[in-house]
Amino acid sequence: MSEPARKSTSSGNKTWTIPTTEEFSLWSGFEGREEALSRGLMQLLKTVVADQPYQHHMNDAALKATLVAIQFAKNNNMLPQYVAHDVKTLEPVNKRVGALVAQTGDPEYGLIGMFERTDCWYQTVLEYKTEPGRRTWLSPYRTVLEMGKRIGQFDLTEQEIHEEWTIPRMLGYAEAIGIRVKISPWQDDGWLSCELVD
Repeated sequence: MSEPARKSTSSGNKTWTIPTTEEFSLWSGFEGREEALSRGLMQLLKTVVADQPYQHHMNDAALKATLVAIQFAKNNNMLPQYVAHDVKTLEPVNKRVGALVAQTGDPEYGLIGMFERTDCWYQTVLEYKTEPGRRTWLSPYRTVLEMGKRIGQFDLTEQEIHEEWTIPRMLGYAEAIGIRVKISPWQDDGWLSCELVD
């Protein structure tokens, strides 16, 4: 997909130039933030050495919080309402991304907004691939879910999470952004995908 001509736009009192999709996905955020980077690296090192009763990863706390919330919603027959609440909560952010899609005519900005530009994604999903018009990822829940099931915290399955949590949320996000996507059905190897559709 070709890059759109760069345009200037106003947001409040500031004028800024719409970044290319490459710039939009690659900005590091480290520029001028060395102290925050140092603290983050310390958290990483503490997490990597935590290997009992299993090897912990940087996404464990986010996964546990998500699984606890999904399990609570399931136990109380509220999962559809919880999904709707999540979609509504993120609607202001997704509408802002949608404005960028509308200004440029490029739906790739929508996928970038749903995936690599949101810390809700990359702090949860550690393995993913980016291609124009498509994102592929490994479901992140397996290890934490299995450990929690062993001690009676969860009775969820990864397939259930994908079908009743991930798919409806992603469809809701895409709708708010103004793009159409197709999400793959559950795959036993855990590799899933979301792609733009015309």
